[in-house]
Amino acid sequence: MAQDDAPQTPFAKLYFSDEMISKYEPLVTAMELVNETEGKDEEVMRDYQVHLKKYQNFEWCSNWDGKKYDLVFYGVSGYTGYLMMEYLKRVALKKTPEPFTFAFSGRTPSKVQEMRDREFGGSKWEDTPVLQMSYDDIYSVIDLVKSAKVIVNVAGPYMLTQGEIMIDACVHMGVHYCDISGEVPWTRRIMELHKHAENAGVHIIPSAAAAGGFPDLGVWLMAKKMREEYGEEMRKAICYQSGGGASAGASGGTLATRSAMSTGGDEVRKMMADPFSMGGFVPDRDRWGVKYVNIEFGTGKVTNKNRSEDLDANMSKISEDKHLGIWRGPFVYSYFDTRVVRRSNMLFADLGNQPYGRNLNFMEYAMLPAEAMMQAQMAKGAGGGGGAGGGGA
Repeated sequence: MAQDDAPQTPFAKLYFSDEMISKYEPLVTAMELVNETEGKDEEVMRDYQVHLKKYQNFEWCSNWDGKKYDLVFYGVSGYTGYLMMEYLKRVALKKTPEPFTFAFSGRTPSKVQEMRDREFGGSKWEDTPVLQMSYDDIYSVIDLVKSAKVIVNVAGPYMLTQGEIMIDACVHMGVHYCDISGEVPWTRRIMELHKHAENAGVHIIPSAAAAGGFPDLGVWLMAKKMREEYGEEMRKAICYQSGGGASAGASGGTLATRSAMSTGGDEVRKMMADPFSMGGFVPDRDRWGVKYVNIEFGTGKVTNKNRSEDLDANMSKISEDKHLGIWRGPFVYSYFDTRVVRRSNMLFADLGNQPYGRNLNFMEYAMLPAEAMMQAQMAKGAGGGGGAGGGGA
């Protein structure tokens, strides 16, 4: 009965299953009595409703202590956890005007406690609670989600985890969720929960960080300014990234994520190569407004054609922005950030009829230092002269 009635989302498949129901013997007994009495015994029905409610609100299996934190940070034993705790300590806890409560969490509490003690030892937050949660323990998932108003998940690579179980549990229990993913396959997986979360009034926000989040926020601010000051939509937006240097590098978690995506197989590579893998497609049209299409040889399958201005090839080479007079090249997150902005553009159109722009083109590049380009051009010029001389000889 539960399997037929419950939506088949990741958490629901595990929790509202015959196997799980069988572990709550009072409900099983009550269901049997209802069947035996054909639902005509009022006392039996009342008893069944009591146990059904306990099952539906997870009361029967939860060890939750009743404390609900404003924020629960999950997966904070690694480098990203260190950065998050540093930000809490140096910025959020000092400058946020309203007080907030928080807890840390992870699969291995001892590792989380070690990081907490290192970062907050001797402060008034040195006893910040540490909660345990593992995706293969449904009870721990329930307890963690019930403990939070918002969960911030920094445990990646996300595509190698069962994180959608926790997200779905958040939707069932009215808890908001965000993470810092930079993974197209992960976002595609949890997109299946979009309508489920929308119906529940729960916010699910992946990529709420440098990857995805910052460029999207920048485009949102520019679109807002365009509407308010000029009454116009955006037609084109370009994001330039600068920073790093010779000593800049990637963390172990970032390298693990890149490895997971690069070894994901043909389906993953095809997904990542699609400029509109997260939605927001703007078709190419001719001067009469008719859409261009691609026709697959042998099958006759017709698909709308991408505009040339939206193709990833535009971001894969070194070129000059003639308008701003700067040189640009490929940026490591270009092929993720562009997908996020296009999806946001689509969602703003679908949910509020106010997209960044109905024909928006968004690109992202690394901004190359002017002095480096000058040196390269000088070296090229010197090399070109030598080559010409050699040819003449």
